[in-house]
Amino acid sequence: MKRCWMLIVCGALLWGGFVPETAALEVPGETIGEKSAETEKKAEPEKEEQPSEIDRILSGEEAIPLVSSEELEDHLNRQVNEFLEWFNRERHALLVFLLGSIGSLAVGGAVGYGFKKLFEKKADPKTNSLRWQLAWALTQPLLLMMVLISVFGFMLPVLQSLPTLYVWDARLFFTCATAIAAWAGLRLIEVLSVRMCAYAKRQNNNLDALMVDITRKVLKISLVTLTVMFIGQSIFNLNITTLLAGAGVVGLAIAFASRETLSNFFGTLVIIMDRPFRCGDRIQTDGIDGLVESVGMRSTRILTDDESVYTIPNSKIAESNIENISRRGLIRFAFTLGLVYDTSDENMAKAMKILHGIVDNFKGQDLPAYTPRIFFDTFGASAMNIRVIMWLKTASFETEEAWRTEINLAILKQFNEAGLSMAYNTVTNYVKFDPAALPSPAAR
Repeated sequence: MKRCWMLIVCGALLWGGFVPETAALEVPGETIGEKSAETEKKAEPEKEEQPSEIDRILSGEEAIPLVSSEELEDHLNRQVNEFLEWFNRERHALLVFLLGSIGSLAVGGAVGYGFKKLFEKKADPKTNSLRWQLAWALTQPLLLMMVLISVFGFMLPVLQSLPTLYVWDARLFFTCATAIAAWAGLRLIEVLSVRMCAYAKRQNNNLDALMVDITRKVLKISLVTLTVMFIGQSIFNLNITTLLAGAGVVGLAIAFASRETLSNFFGTLVIIMDRPFRCGDRIQTDGIDGLVESVGMRSTRILTDDESVYTIPNSKIAESNIENISRRGLIRFAFTLGLVYDTSDENMAKAMKILHGIVDNFKGQDLPAYTPRIFFDTFGASAMNIRVIMWLKTASFETEEAWRTEINLAILKQFNEAGLSMAYNTVTNYVKFDPAALPSPAAR
């Protein structure tokens, strides 16, 4: 039990970095300090290549030094005394750091709250002038940066008395500063996106919401990637080049496994360069008719008239046929009307004249290439069919449905007034009577 206690104590001392001074620990025949001094003298020419004492103990080359409870107590007392001496020596700097940090946080919070109220009075600063947009984007990062610099400045006298912590605190400071700068960059990208969206809404320009959305996403991904690489290589001295080179094989495996994702990404590039549609356009592709909600790096979302959202991979969209209804501004509306076979030729002509009066120049002047076409189509199984082809001057689902209802009601009303009967599917059975098939009276 005593040996276990001594092993636990020694492990704690090794973990805390405690190495007894010369003549502090004695072993029969020699002291640990003398042995350590001799070891240092022998290893002095090859000091950089020798492993540490902890490594030698873990590898079994050296035994764990035995420390008595009195020596441990003496060491702890020295550590406490050193801490009290350091605290008494640096208590003024600690007080300045504490009060200065609290004051910096209070001032930063008060100023931030004031700017928040100011921006609330301006309604939405992102829709105002460029000056207010930049103020909205940079106020919070700048305030946070000033608070960080103030806190680190008040902490600096304390850190100078702790050289071991000084290096890591300095790295933490520059890491936070870099992250705040990246945050400011992301907010500036939002401002740029708002300005580009406002420009895309103007007429006669090649910029649209799709380009703005993709540009914003690419800029954000690039900024975050560069920030992480800068923090790793410049602040923590990580060799990013070696890590990237070492990840080459892994990257090839990932690329092979995610070839569908890469295909969708290149499909996104094709959509951007070819621009078959814009966000908000009504398109038809692969039997799906709807409005383009968004175009991401992997897929495109389309909202249909029944409020369903279809997510289609960009690789499939790039390879499929696309009908852009919004770009033409017209929706093809074709239907067939069947009249009964008792309808005369005069009534058929009258029916087509009534249809022309309803659909010609419906809700506006028809373009020469899109004038309605009405013709006697076929003699069907149950009706004589009239074919109507017209174009509705809208790309909206709601407007299309309302206009279709208006056209159908007008046809029903005017056909009833004209005495025209529309046919429905009927089957007429004719029974042929053959008197010879009847039995003779004698047989009866």
